[in-house]
Amino acid sequence: AVKVDTITETVSNNWEYRQSIDKMTSKPTKFAQIKSNESLDLNFPYEGANYGQLTLRNKDGLNIYLGIDKGQISGGYENNFITVRFDEEKAIKFSYSEPQDGSSNFIFIDNEAKFLSKLRKSKKTLISLPLYHEGNQILEFNTIDLKW
Repeated sequence: AVKVDTITETVSNNWEYRQSIDKMTSKPTKFAQIKSNESLDLNFPYEGANYGQLTLRNKDGLNIYLGIDKGQISGGYENNFITVRFDEEKAIKFSYSEPQDGSSNFIFIDNEAKFLSKLRKSKKTLISLPLYHEGNQILEFNTIDLKW
């Protein structure tokens, strides 16, 4: 008999696009967002469905941020980086910045131009990120057909 401990639901996601208008300036902010293919498998108190979201935002310049539904992204004082693999290329490291409001479930990816250049050409993107008390976890995104 084969024992199955957990079954991870895999989804095939597409980029979602939206735009909002700043009421004070009347300037548009554009977004592109995609959800990870699989949920993270974290321990209490972050168990259950827990997807990652990769978001591009153009508001007075480009921001790229990565968020998770639950948990704490925490590389420590000297390890604020993620490892990213675009398709079958060699994995590369990107540093990240933490949000000014102290939120621990998302980060801003630095070197946006390089990240976007690679992302535009990729079909699949893997991102390994450090999570508090969970070690490095990998999120997989089907990043094909980004229109940005």
